[in-house]
Parts: sequence; C-alpha cells; structure tokens
Amino acid sequence: MPTCKECKKFFPLEEDPKKGDCVQRVVDPRQAFYQAKPVEADRNAASCPSFEKR
Repeated sequence: MPTCKECKKFFPLEEDPKKGDCVQRVVDPRQAFYQAKPVEADRNAASCPSFEKR
C-alpha cells in the first residue's frame, strides 16, 4: 500500500512532518500554476491518480 509520503508530489511541513502538501502543476489554456492541498503523510495513496513513486 503506497502512502503520500512516498510520492514525488508530497512536501512535508517543517513544524509537523506527519502532515504536508500535495503539490501539483495545473495547466489551463491561459496559464500554468501550482495547486497545493493539505494531506496526511500516512494517507493511503493507492487510489490517487497523480501518485508518482519517488
């Protein structure tokens, strides 16, 4: 079972490494930007479509 902390897109918080942000690059017709959402490091990433092994 893969977890979020094993993903390339997971960046842990300095004050609490058990939490972090899942950062993804989003491209739309006018611009590209990064979108971050808070996640738990031990969250199950088996069903995540954007999971990439480190």
